[in-house]
Amino acid sequence: MKKNIITLALSSLILLGFSTSCSFLEEDLSTQLTPDNYFKTQEEFEAAITPIYSYIFKNNSRFGGLGTYGYTVNAGDQALTSPRGLNKQRMLEFDNFNVSNQNPDVEGLWYALYRGVSAANNVLENLDRIATIPMDDQLRKSYISEVYFLRAFAYYNLAIYWKEVPIMTKNLNGQEAVNVKKSSMEDVFTFVLSDLEKAGDLPESQNVDKSRPNLDAVRLLKSYVYLNMAGYPLEKGVEYYQKAADQAKLVIESGSHFLETSYADLWRYDNRFSKEHIFAFYGDFSSGRNYGSYGNKSFRGTEEGGWKDFVVTNEFYRNFPKDNRIKSCIYDTIMYDKKGKALAEENWSAAIEGKELHTWIGKYRDIGGANWNEATSNAIYPIFRYADALLVFAEASNKANGGPSAEAYSALHQIQDRAYLGTDIEDHILAAGADEATFDQVVLQERAWEFAFENKTWNDNVRRERVIETNMNHDDEEVGFDPNSITESRYYAPVPERESSLNPNLNIDPDPEH
Repeated sequence: MKKNIITLALSSLILLGFSTSCSFLEEDLSTQLTPDNYFKTQEEFEAAITPIYSYIFKNNSRFGGLGTYGYTVNAGDQALTSPRGLNKQRMLEFDNFNVSNQNPDVEGLWYALYRGVSAANNVLENLDRIATIPMDDQLRKSYISEVYFLRAFAYYNLAIYWKEVPIMTKNLNGQEAVNVKKSSMEDVFTFVLSDLEKAGDLPESQNVDKSRPNLDAVRLLKSYVYLNMAGYPLEKGVEYYQKAADQAKLVIESGSHFLETSYADLWRYDNRFSKEHIFAFYGDFSSGRNYGSYGNKSFRGTEEGGWKDFVVTNEFYRNFPKDNRIKSCIYDTIMYDKKGKALAEENWSAAIEGKELHTWIGKYRDIGGANWNEATSNAIYPIFRYADALLVFAEASNKANGGPSAEAYSALHQIQDRAYLGTDIEDHILAAGADEATFDQVVLQERAWEFAFENKTWNDNVRRERVIETNMNHDDEEVGFDPNSITESRYYAPVPERESSLNPNLNIDPDPEH
């Protein structure tokens, strides 16, 4: 959750489909067009889908959405969201695990996701008109499934970040909007699964463009919903771990995806359609500055002319194995000056030993598409990779069966072989015969390293109740920090004050037992 934000209260936001009173709607009119003048052609139908992506991943600009704010809320034990002081004070709340309901970055992600929901609702409320559009019927069904998937994806993120949120299946008006109530996490996840059942007309596999979902993306989103329902706070246990394993296994057995031989190849923009990527958001700098990634500046230190918005925690850097992933995940050497001029190798310096004091996130740093001084560059924002299917299956099947099967070992070893073979730490590959607890700890650790800075680890730590455990050495960054101060109430973001002041229902717990 990060950067400048256009804010709008939920009570106004959910008028998005049919209101013209809010100035931000001038940015994109395709979600406010009414049934009387829209959804007459295939082109109009397609144009109504585009803003859903734009809001969820960008909040309709380069300043918002999961593509930017996600790094902040997911930092956890892996990264700090900003240097101390300067103009990043609001981000220190995330570093200290004490986020205010006035935090503008919390607002930013809330609005991005609900704008996406509203844009999806605008399509789904007009299915009768869409049914009359002259177009290929299978394509029509696929597009409708795509919208259901995207709404489910938005609500999944709302649930894991906020726990309890309003469910809106249509765009509301007037007092009805102001009085909307929160639903429990279980109800939100149940709604997500319901939408995913309606996404069954997506293509089985997408061989080229991974920026639009296919059935394997549906299966993986289901598997993550089940993982969350199995763990904290719902704790549905074995049955739901099995459901997660079953969905992940369908992806593995589909034969549509495989791991890249080289982990580093996943972060090359010219390889963005790798068959390891199942669903991803791409930003092409050449299509306009609002579409790029902040990796060009946010993930560089000040000595190289960057903003130093995100840095790697020293504890995570110390513990990261010197394997085949580390150079892609963590950038630890200053090799350029502020103008982007390459330094002679004898002038390179280790960041952690210099005035920077930290290393930097490497995955999004050198995607390309812009010169050194540009704020944004091309972007690769992986959401689901084939590695997700392997590690979800390994974790869930082990938990469901009270120990690892040969299939679970196979899934884990595919990840570990790519990471460790050919290095000095091949002994990191787990030997046969591990019990459930040992196997589980190894899988969770591999998830942290494999998906470093991909906005998954904070949720992993929450759903497996590892938040305190993984932050035991946080006083390395915050002197005197007590990890026990991270109470369960801090696992989730607060509802933005702007929202709860307009609608007091958002202050009421819909499920007191959780």
